Amino acid sequence: MIMNIQEHDGEEASPNPAHVAGYINSQIKACGKSQIDISRETGFDKPNMITMIKQGRTKLPLVKIGRFAKAIEVDPIYLFQLCMSEYYPETWSEIQRIIGQPILTRNELEIINSIRESKVLDPKIRTLEDKQRLLDVLDTF
Repeated sequence: MIMNIQEHDGEEASPNPAHVAGYINSQIKACGKSQIDISRETGFDKPNMITMIKQGRTKLPLVKIGRFAKAIEVDPIYLFQLCMSEYYPETWSEIQRIIGQPILTRNELEIINSIRESKVLDPKIRTLEDKQRLLDVLDTF
């Protein structure tokens, strides 16, 4: 599951970048567009829907994910996975079980293709140190 909400001894869960509302809020800031523009591009009648989604007071409608992702310039598959894992975790778990393999985002596919284009003939993580080196490289993105 993608979602990772941290809880602290009875305190309310704090949003992190993988939490839908927190992720959307940070990506709206990053894309630099106004909520009015995002609302228009997504097909919402009123820009206050964007505020409600950012604050976690309402869910991003699944039917709007593609247009919303395009409007805020994020990977639609990642946003879909994030929404499903938070809004409908049991359904998402069953979908993943039925599909039986990971659903890759465009960014993940680009990383895999870059690995395949590298000079390493048969890349394999053989040790914990190999895994840590790879994670260290990925953390630079």
